[in-house]
Amino acid sequence: MVFIKNKRMKTKKLLLTSLVVIPAIALFTSSTLDSSGKLINSGSPGEYTCSQANCHGAGNGQGSTGGLPDNGGPGSLIITSNPAFNGGNQYVPNTVYHMTIKVSEAGKSLFGFDFEALDNSGNTDPFTNNSVGTLTITDATHTRKGQPAHIVSGQPVFGRWNVTHQTNGGAFANSASFNFDWQAPASGTVNLYAAGNAANGDGLANAMDNVYSKTLQLSVFNGTGIANVNTDNILMDVFPNPAGDLITVRLHLVKEDNVNIQLFSLDGKLVKTFADKKAVPAMFIQSFSTEGLAKGIYILRTGTESFTKTQRIVIN
Repeated sequence: MVFIKNKRMKTKKLLLTSLVVIPAIALFTSSTLDSSGKLINSGSPGEYTCSQANCHGAGNGQGSTGGLPDNGGPGSLIITSNPAFNGGNQYVPNTVYHMTIKVSEAGKSLFGFDFEALDNSGNTDPFTNNSVGTLTITDATHTRKGQPAHIVSGQPVFGRWNVTHQTNGGAFANSASFNFDWQAPASGTVNLYAAGNAANGDGLANAMDNVYSKTLQLSVFNGTGIANVNTDNILMDVFPNPAGDLITVRLHLVKEDNVNIQLFSLDGKLVKTFADKKAVPAMFIQSFSTEGLAKGIYILRTGTESFTKTQRIVIN
């Protein structure tokens, strides 16, 4: 999250730094903000958001001059992914999702965020790592990842993986979007937690900064839902169905795109990746062998950077 430096905050910040060790140590500058975001402020079990941690918003101890309670301001926080989650709340196992956290509030100029993907164990200790999936930084200018740690018997004990903002967050007018990748796990219920703040950058903790948070619970794609489909100007065909020795996929691509074609069992397990490669704008047509696959019903997922479609395929 974005943190404001003032005399009230200084003692607490130094104390927290002495207790929490992170892999990439944040360097403090003469700016009014920390040079990078704060870990374990996503609002997940056992954690706070920035308003609850006395940094921004209603929890900053400044009375009526502070911000509003979480999600009480006129702005918003939105979690989106590409490809979209099936039905809005189902993930395909082992799929890489290009995540975007967008924090918005009119009139604000600085934004920050924190994100975690956790299992459904209910663990409330942020220093017990119950993160699931794999987080990958794709925009090192604006985001970073790390694990908070504390010392036990002279050794660091690392907690949950976080993605947070980097280099003073997003200094943009009215909104900022933060991007990174998350590869889903092979199974299990996943809880996504995100919190963001919108600050006016006046250097005061009671700066009318507002905090927004969101939680999204994901289950494993069960093979019956249909993923988000955006087929404008795209022709797609899969044949034959039922299939024998071959499955043919035909796409008309309007731009250069990455084509990813995967086969899943009905319980959401990845069976085979048929294709994952760049294709030029043209008619993409390719046949894939079904040799070695058991007869039965599968889910074929065909995706590009622009759209994703899933459908049942019968292999005889």
